[in-house]
Amino acid sequence: MATSFVAVLPVHAVEVAGLPKAGEPHHAKIIAAQEKTLGNGLRVIVIERPGLPLLSAQLLIKTGAESDPAKLAGLAHFTATLLKRGTTTRSAQKIAEETEALGAKIETEGTWDATGVKLTALSSNAEPALAIVADLVRNPALAKEEIDRQRRETLDDLLLALEEPGNVAKYSASRATLGLAPYGHPENGTPADLARITRKDVVALHDRAYHPGNSILVIAGNITAGNAFAMAEKIFGDWNGAAKPAEKPVPAPVPHARAILVDMPNAGQAAVYVAAPSIAREAADWYAGKVANALLGGGYSSRLNQEVRVKRGLSYGAGSGLSTWRNGGLFIAGAQTKNESAAEVVKVVQAEIERLSKEPAPVDYLKTRQNVLTGAFSRDLETNEGYVKRVGELALYGLPLDSLESYVDHVDQITPADLQAFAEKHFTADVCNVVVAGQGKVVEKPLRALFPKLEVVPLSKLDLDAPTLRATGKK
Repeated sequence: MATSFVAVLPVHAVEVAGLPKAGEPHHAKIIAAQEKTLGNGLRVIVIERPGLPLLSAQLLIKTGAESDPAKLAGLAHFTATLLKRGTTTRSAQKIAEETEALGAKIETEGTWDATGVKLTALSSNAEPALAIVADLVRNPALAKEEIDRQRRETLDDLLLALEEPGNVAKYSASRATLGLAPYGHPENGTPADLARITRKDVVALHDRAYHPGNSILVIAGNITAGNAFAMAEKIFGDWNGAAKPAEKPVPAPVPHARAILVDMPNAGQAAVYVAAPSIAREAADWYAGKVANALLGGGYSSRLNQEVRVKRGLSYGAGSGLSTWRNGGLFIAGAQTKNESAAEVVKVVQAEIERLSKEPAPVDYLKTRQNVLTGAFSRDLETNEGYVKRVGELALYGLPLDSLESYVDHVDQITPADLQAFAEKHFTADVCNVVVAGQGKVVEKPLRALFPKLEVVPLSKLDLDAPTLRATGKK
């Protein structure tokens, strides 16, 4: 439930006078990455960071949830979670025991555009630890009993998540906004699709995508580039095969504005989101987009949080996110609130989005939002793991690795006019969808006053595989 907060200053005053004056951007020390491509096509990138006897690495398979076949949403994420559940040479228990004995940590993750296996270890144990990573990726057992167990666990988690208005609204907003485009489905799948996944599907994905020519190995820490390349050659040099073409991608979403209420009769609160298709990671206006999002909804001092939480007391927190991927992106902004105040929050969020294009941001306030981004960037580069994350992202999207050196300057050079231009291009009313999940008996009437063509979808009829959000034939 939302609670009440007393506003000390109106949000416009907070932007100008309520915050300390922003300092100069901090330029983190950038270490030039060194790279080599092995004979089998594996790209190896090394960042030498002598000092502490630690090393972080990540093996990226350049295939993620974006490639999930129709009616098999969640397949890439599902496959990633199976990697630590046993290989043809090690049981899951042996993997855990050997990793612990080496004082290492290995994690797997499936994201939209990649599958990653992360490693943190002492530099002295890097080779045996990286050998375990190679085994997970190259030789997963993908045993039927583990697939069945993983399916049960994933379904349980997803069904539990779908009891929360926030998750229902976000999943629904993504599907309504992106339709059948690759990023429209929930990254971890839908209940119907998870039930359909078979061992044959998992093996087929592994055979298609898990190959050296479709992979990147990033290493950062107390190791020389020469030793890292030699270690990679020793462990991965005999890994063969080429990635096979994925299924033909479906068309990009056709932007159009909709207003949707997912009726959750038992919802204790409502979730409100406004969403629009957005830019790919390589877009020329990527920096402007990231700064615009930081100003609108990135953190406590962002406009949305100040307006929704601090000034009006309508939520514990409000924010926005700008996700940018290989073939597109998603912008989403909103908050959770009382059912009775859902329509008011919709109006506030829409007004703040429109304000981005209509009103130049005060320069001092803009500087504080730029510092949020450059501060996070600098903190990442203080750790091996953060360095691997930043360099891995650039490599995954085919961007120059030396663009790390210009990140702070690019962010700091964004002007109020740049933000207005970005918002005018990408956040117009005719492409923004409004999605609310909450109690229909409370929320519908005030929402319909705002949106006469409001679509109402009962939770019992919700189908996250369909752009309409309603299963065919169900009313």
